[in-house]
Amino acid sequence: MVVKFGAATCAVALALSGGSAQAKPYVSSEGEWTLNVAESKYPPAMPVIKDHVMQVTKDDGKVLQYTDNFIIGDEPKTHVTLDGAFDGKPHKMTNGQDMTVVLSENGYRDHWNAPNGTSGWDNCDYSKNVTLMTCHSGFTPPGSKTPVEFVEVWNKTK
Repeated sequence: MVVKFGAATCAVALALSGGSAQAKPYVSSEGEWTLNVAESKYPPAMPVIKDHVMQVTKDDGKVLQYTDNFIIGDEPKTHVTLDGAFDGKPHKMTNGQDMTVVLSENGYRDHWNAPNGTSGWDNCDYSKNVTLMTCHSGFTPPGSKTPVEFVEVWNKTK
C-alpha cells in the first residue's frame, strides 16, 4: 500500500501502535488473468470483447510489466504491453497510450491517454486471496463530455 503521511501523523500512528509499525505485506498480481465476460457489465452499445487475457510478468510493488491480448468486435487480435511502474508517472504502452499506475489499498488505480484523444481509467481491487480482480473502469472518447463506464471481472487462471 502506498500512503504518504505527514511527520506528525506518522509520529502519532507510531505512538498508538506501541512503537512498532507493521506494513501490510505486498501481494503480487503476477500470473495470467482472463476476463470473465459473463460476470463483467458493459453498456449495450459497447462492442463485444473476446479472448481477453492479460499476462502480468512482473509485479513487485514497484515495477509493473504485462502483456494484454484481446479481440474487440470483428477486429484482429490486439497485443499491447506495458513496461512501467507504480510511480504515478506516465509510461508509454506499445499502442502509444500513456499509462499512469499507482497502488491502492486492495489493488491499483490507473489512468491512460490515447494518441487519438481518448482517456480512461481503471480502479481495480483484488479478492483477499488474489484470485479475482474487479475493475470499475471507463473511458471518454474524443469530443465527448460523458464517460462510458463499465465493470470488468477477471479470474486468475495461472
